[in-house]
Amino acid sequence: MTMESVPVLVVGAGLAGLSTAMFLGLHGVSALVVERHAGLSTQPKARGQMPPTMEALATAGVAGRFLEAAPPGGTESIIVIAESVTGRVLHDFVQTAPDLSALSAAPMAATSQERAERILAGRAVQLGAEIRFSTTLESFRQEEDGVVATLLDTTGGRRRTVTSRFLVGADGHKGTIREAAGIAAHGRTSPRPARTMFLQFEADLDVTLKGAAFGLFYLRNPALPGGSVTVVTTDHPGRYVVSCVFGPDEEPDRDGLTEMIRIACGVPDLDVTIVDAAWSSSGEHVTRIAGAFHSGRVLLAGDAAHLMPPTGGQGGNTAVMDGYHLAWRLAYTLAGVAGPGLVASYDAERRPYADALAEQQYANMIQRQTPHLRDDTVAEIMDPAVGLFGYVCPSGAFVREPGEERPLFEDPAAPSGRPGTRAPHVRLSREGTPISARDLFGTGFTVLAGAGGGAWEKAAAEAARTLRVPVETYVVGAGPVLGDPDGRFPTAYGITSTGAVLVRPDGIIAWRSPTEAGLVELEGVLCRVLA
Repeated sequence: MTMESVPVLVVGAGLAGLSTAMFLGLHGVSALVVERHAGLSTQPKARGQMPPTMEALATAGVAGRFLEAAPPGGTESIIVIAESVTGRVLHDFVQTAPDLSALSAAPMAATSQERAERILAGRAVQLGAEIRFSTTLESFRQEEDGVVATLLDTTGGRRRTVTSRFLVGADGHKGTIREAAGIAAHGRTSPRPARTMFLQFEADLDVTLKGAAFGLFYLRNPALPGGSVTVVTTDHPGRYVVSCVFGPDEEPDRDGLTEMIRIACGVPDLDVTIVDAAWSSSGEHVTRIAGAFHSGRVLLAGDAAHLMPPTGGQGGNTAVMDGYHLAWRLAYTLAGVAGPGLVASYDAERRPYADALAEQQYANMIQRQTPHLRDDTVAEIMDPAVGLFGYVCPSGAFVREPGEERPLFEDPAAPSGRPGTRAPHVRLSREGTPISARDLFGTGFTVLAGAGGGAWEKAAAEAARTLRVPVETYVVGAGPVLGDPDGRFPTAYGITSTGAVLVRPDGIIAWRSPTEAGLVELEGVLCRVLA
């Protein structure tokens, strides 16, 4: 048995684990990622990246690669409820992505998980991460200053003891880290345990995408397993994936699967070649949210933290954003400039959002696939823009304003600018070139001051020097360097021309001072956020 030490051990090389490693590398922290499988996913699932996700990916320099990896057709898609892929359409959901340009300057992308994982893994390695496949986590124990883990190389049988300051459990919904850390979970259960098969097949199928990037077909037909299956196009022309649910003891044979595919496609004599079949099971769980996203030095991300139905496409986006919101906390703590409360705030901020999002995905599932299960506990489906841009953290690494009411979501078209919300997109110009206010955020803290707030630059520089944290300051609208052509910046952020806001490395507002009266508070505020 060999022994080694790393700053952060990440278990699981899916979207959450690879994103965490990549964003850690962006902050100068090298992570070790271990994955029990022999390689990255070959399933074209979790397709699509929303603008907030693309903003985060842009900070790591990979947003362009995601756009390049998407299939032709941009973000247009065919999403329907139908009797079969070629049959009668019962309901048409979306054909053109909503225009979210007023809320973000970032585009959407339609990259599949199969391609996304390879982009994330490559960039993570460039930034210093190491990825080991065919490696399982056998056990771990927490100590006062770190985590001691035993890893097994399943190809050669070699064991290693790895010590790390933090362990990130991104081991999926089948993972064991959550329970081993003593974290309970809650969620919705299925009336009957079932297993889902993801079946890749090739066929000369007449699917008219009408120039769209991909097609997603929710099929309702009593001749199909459970009366419904889902068929989705892939990055490879002529290849499709059908997901279908079987009982725990059902073992369909190849002839039965071929016939099922023909029924789903609506072509009785279709020539079908089955390429791959993979089982996935969440047991009785339809949604499952961990009761805490951290326990000591163990953090959870992705499906290990929040299992939800795929309907709505937010599971993959949330996995990537988990890594984005977690990495800076770990990096600042490892650098010795933050207290333990900063890592703990990941749970306070991300778990309420995961709870709400899982209920939205479940409501989408009821609407699209299982309307017979609707009851008075099913949430009203909110405007997607509100879910993407309007979340208000109930508590966390920010300074709450006295006496305020905090709804869980607000209208992003009329942002409040309050601490704990996403710093809103405002169209600015830098030396004549249009940019977004969000383009100013990087790996450090950012102070955005009004046109008359030049004194904030000195205060921010002194706080940065004292606390040993990076702080960039921008005076918005004072001249041609950084202009506010629409005059919208002060209103969107809730300040006057002499006020300022403090924005965290993950683009969340940490504090604001409507006027220059808060100049003397800035250093203390940074201390509170980091503590």
